[in-house]
Amino acid sequence: MRPFGFIGGARRAAPALALAVAFLAAAAEGRPRTLDREEVVALLTGATVFGFDPRNDNQFTMFHSSGGGVRAELRNVNRRAERSDGRWWVTDEGKLCIDWTDYRWIDSCNAVVRDGDAITFVDAGGRVVSFGEVVPGNPDDL
Repeated sequence: MRPFGFIGGARRAAPALALAVAFLAAAAEGRPRTLDREEVVALLTGATVFGFDPRNDNQFTMFHSSGGGVRAELRNVNRRAERSDGRWWVTDEGKLCIDWTDYRWIDSCNAVVRDGDAITFVDAGGRVVSFGEVVPGNPDDL
C-alpha cells in the first residue's frame, strides 16, 4: 500500500512542483541583472530610451537606429533641449558604447542592467550613469 500512496502523492505533487518552479523562474527573471551582448542589441535596436541622469538632473530621450546611429535630446532643469547625434555599438562583454559626433557629451561604454521594465546604465566603477525605460520605435521622431 505504501508505494501506491507514494506514487499518488507524487502525481498530486507534480502540479505544485511545476507551479513552484515557474514561480521561482519568474522571481529570478524579475531581479536586476546585467544584460549580455545579444540582450542589449535586441533591447535597444530600433528602440528609444526615456531616461534621467541623476548626476545633473537632466532628462533625455535617445533613439538607437538599427544602422548603428543614435540621436538624443537632452532636457536640462530649465527645460532647454539640445540634440546630439552619434553612433552606438555593443561590446562582446555587453557594454553599450556611444561615440558622440556633434556635441560635447562624454563618449562612454556602460553596462546595461535590467530590472523589469526599468534599465540602468552603470559605468566601470559600478556607479549609476543614468536610468530609464525602453520603448519600441521612435515615438519622439528623433
